[in-house]
Amino acid sequence: MDETAEQTPAGPRVPGGRAKGEPAAGGPARPRVTPPEPPWRSAPKRGHAPRPQLSRDVVVTAALKVVESEGGDALTMRRVADEIGVSASSLYGYVANKEELVQLVLEQIMTEISFPQAGQDWQDMLRGWARETLGVFRRHPGVAGLTLGRVPFGPSMLAGVERMLAALRSAGIPDQVAVFAGDLGSLYVAAFAHELDVTPVAEPGDFSAQASQWLKSLPRDEFPNTVALADQMVAGDSDDRFEWGLDVFIRGLASYLTSPPARQAHWPSAD
Repeated sequence: MDETAEQTPAGPRVPGGRAKGEPAAGGPARPRVTPPEPPWRSAPKRGHAPRPQLSRDVVVTAALKVVESEGGDALTMRRVADEIGVSASSLYGYVANKEELVQLVLEQIMTEISFPQAGQDWQDMLRGWARETLGVFRRHPGVAGLTLGRVPFGPSMLAGVERMLAALRSAGIPDQVAVFAGDLGSLYVAAFAHELDVTPVAEPGDFSAQASQWLKSLPRDEFPNTVALADQMVAGDSDDRFEWGLDVFIRGLASYLTSPPARQAHWPSAD
């Protein structure tokens, strides 16, 4: 069988999460409803002689192990089959192809993300979601890179999406902005986590010191601002930079509460 990617429908990246029974925007808790499987998701096939050591969960768990230990580029149906100890062809009774397997891996780790209590300030909610998502990616190295260029979107993420949309709309964020915020926020967190996974800098402190000294050695008459700001350019650790970027993102969303987008922005519409 072919391992080429079967693309999921176009749409926004969305923050996934694990529902905990709380209502999306106040009010009494309602029973959890299990969302239906998306139409592009295959159903595990049941042959005449199913292998007792195989299931969709077993395949997904093995795939996650491969990614964590060897990176996303190592994820193939054959490699996952070797990890389990079966033939590659036997996996196709449980997942349609490699792309579906990637989506299932992403959905599994997203179930580790919880959300703050309903009714919390929307900015605090976004910060909590971003920090938790980054933490999940850090616990599962290699997975963040799988989200880039893909649309991780499945049933386990819907409760988190609903909670986020409810908070943003209740705060007065325009609908189109609220929808696109999930895409932009998810891209920021995943790209940041992926950069941490692949950075070749073994000792960030040593690198920063060397970079600062090099910048300060530049001809001041040609690079006056670079020389003056050399220390600031290499200041802070990864946590500092992540939190600053998150603050920029949230401040930008907050601006839509008082100012419509400029004409040249085109999207998102404030209407």
